[in-house]
Amino acid sequence: MPMRKNISVIDAITFIYGVKVECKELEEVRVKYSKTGMPRYIIDRNGKRLFTVRSSDGLLTLSEESAKILFDCLPGKVGKVYVTELPTKTVFNKHVVDADENLLRGVDALIVKDDELIAYGRTVVSGREMITLNMGEAIKVRGKLDWRK
Repeated sequence: MPMRKNISVIDAITFIYGVKVECKELEEVRVKYSKTGMPRYIIDRNGKRLFTVRSSDGLLTLSEESAKILFDCLPGKVGKVYVTELPTKTVFNKHVVDADENLLRGVDALIVKDDELIAYGRTVVSGREMITLNMGEAIKVRGKLDWRK
């Protein structure tokens, strides 16, 4: 059985988005391991899944809970993509108004409309390309939030 490595969620988010995150909700989490000893889920103290660890590269995918936490904790437009229209399953580049230019291809991003978090998903192109391109896919939506509350 492989040795279990201690995972720091704060360090993983810092690596993904390039900004040190200070968030008390992410300090009290635990890691759930698979039967082979590899990390699979990051769970909060109430037992809700916050992140899933991708087995292919070790990056984190968001859940609805973690998207809300990161929306509040990430400064400015870091990790965020601002759109003009509500997405269905895909956000297209022509609907992107602004985006974090340092956002990498293949990581999860927060989709924002009118300064409200409306969805989250995996980026298809980089943040810089979302702004400059006017056609093609920008983000594959993984989940939507009920933002009209």
